[in-house]
Amino acid sequence: MSSAFLLFSAVAIGGGALMLRALGRPRRLPADIASYLRTVPAETFPEPLEDSFSARVFAPVAGAVVRRIERFAPRQYLDGIDRQLAQAGLVGRRRAAEHVAMQFGLASAGLLVVVGLVLPSRPSSMLAGAALLIPVMGFLLPSARLKKQIRLRSDAIFRDLPDIIDMLAIAVEAGCGFEAALSLVCGHFDSPLTDDLSFALREMELGLSRKQAFQQLKERTDLDVVRTFALALLQADALGIPIGRVLKAQATEVRARRRAWAREKAAKLPVKILFPLVAFVFPPILAIVLGPAAMSFGQLGH
Repeated sequence: MSSAFLLFSAVAIGGGALMLRALGRPRRLPADIASYLRTVPAETFPEPLEDSFSARVFAPVAGAVVRRIERFAPRQYLDGIDRQLAQAGLVGRRRAAEHVAMQFGLASAGLLVVVGLVLPSRPSSMLAGAALLIPVMGFLLPSARLKKQIRLRSDAIFRDLPDIIDMLAIAVEAGCGFEAALSLVCGHFDSPLTDDLSFALREMELGLSRKQAFQQLKERTDLDVVRTFALALLQADALGIPIGRVLKAQATEVRARRRAWAREKAAKLPVKILFPLVAFVFPPILAIVLGPAAMSFGQLGH
């Protein structure tokens, strides 16, 4: 109970100090509300009022926290998270500082649960040590979910790559240029890889060279098959080899690798089925088969 009291006392003292600092800061106040409203453009009122309460109240606080994290967090750590977000397809939707803020927010919530609920009940030393894992799990949860998204997206790219290369080869052999074939495939195929290819195509339209665009594509996907595909295209472009021939060879190779990957998945399936069978299927079967026999033996004993 004393730990919870100390925690809430520290929060109250910190909040009071912030209020005193805000009240003691000199500000120039307008004479009345009318003079203040005359200084604010009229078109700025509807947009904030259309936002939700959480967007108007919590979004500025979250933005300030994210800016502080970007300022003080190690640059190398943020760059690593940026690469993971790119591999998960979250570029433009989440920043590295926002990911770190989620980690610290969940860790703080776990710490409050431990201090406010677990420690006041005076648990045993083993239970208290296990409870201290809650903040650690909260900190690691966003990274675990991000890695799962990367794995699922990589599997989807690996499955779709042979079909996409086949469509590219057909479009190029039909007389389209490489960029036109790329645009055609991206418009008729829904896949995480076509999203990355569309992004690379927009970069090339904005003036980036094909080599630089495909180098960034390799960093966003981080798959061996995509790196091999991009390297083959760049070498064909540098040496003057027909791109259609290179695409057909790449499609054959990637399709063989996907077939081997599918066989590996199928070989692992019996081992994965074994645990549900032992845990959920065999016990009911044994109960149904041996239950009546056990009851009969019990009656014979009496």
